[in-house]
Amino acid sequence: MGIFGNSSLVGLDVGSTMMKAVELGNRRGKPVVEHAGIVAMPSGALADGILIDRAAVADCIRQLYRNQRLHSKHVAVGLAGEDIFVARVKVERANGDDLAELVRREAARLAPFPLEGASVDFQVLDTLLNSRWIHALVVAAKPGKVGRLEDLLREAGKTLEVADSTACALVNAFEVNYEPAPTDVTALVHLGAALMTVCVVRGSTPLLAKDLSLAPSQFSEEEWSTTDRIAVQLERVFELMDESADEHPLEPRSSQIQRLLLSGGNARLRGLREVLEERIHLPHEEMNPFRRIEFEGSDALARLVWDHAHCMPVAVGLALRGFDGT
Repeated sequence: MGIFGNSSLVGLDVGSTMMKAVELGNRRGKPVVEHAGIVAMPSGALADGILIDRAAVADCIRQLYRNQRLHSKHVAVGLAGEDIFVARVKVERANGDDLAELVRREAARLAPFPLEGASVDFQVLDTLLNSRWIHALVVAAKPGKVGRLEDLLREAGKTLEVADSTACALVNAFEVNYEPAPTDVTALVHLGAALMTVCVVRGSTPLLAKDLSLAPSQFSEEEWSTTDRIAVQLERVFELMDESADEHPLEPRSSQIQRLLLSGGNARLRGLREVLEERIHLPHEEMNPFRRIEFEGSDALARLVWDHAHCMPVAVGLALRGFDGT
């Protein structure tokens, strides 16, 4: 889901230290990797999801396009951080504008910032005809957030076609590559340099999505290592799940999570696996965003992508927005 519609897209994941891009083609109705790449971000150009140096980031986008011969000027970009709100809401069954108004009203009640002037989109998650209620996933961006992205892409000579949350992009990549059973409960954990995104899904339906800071200043013990901060944030998310299950018995508890799928640059952080085994006690593995997506082109492209596969799920999930049904 996203704030704009679909077309042939380049999925662009702009992180604080690295920028990743994936362009998919369509081979007999299935996605194939045509172009992909990764490039270092200018130091300090992006902080906690906030654009600091637009000109430097625009130049980085142009460089990535040149180096990897990306074609489409239509871009899907992921959003994460304090300026983004993602939540599953429950409203009474309605249609059209009435449903949109109910969803927006419930989202406004839950959001940590006012939704007046914000970019808001939602997707219905279930359509059980015998139920009085509808669950929907809402994504909202603070006023001006999407406009600044449009300005950035325009400066780089591109067009912002989709603005989606990092959590939704992860779910897209997971659904296509893992084809989960409807009752499987999985935690998708994307570990960037400054932010981590956790999305708990049942099947491919998001139950909970959180963007969490890894900055030392956000913790009572600032001397904690990054691996300890990751574990603490995961523990907090699981506590939220259990609190929700206490209030709503049909919601899954953290004990029902079957595995963690890790991605992002910090997924290979030294000592992380040991800390997760000691504190989280769940099976975990790297998420493979190319598990069911083939490569088209040179062996060099395949090697480049595989070397950085753990960093690419968000870019893949965004590029998949160019296919119907994602």
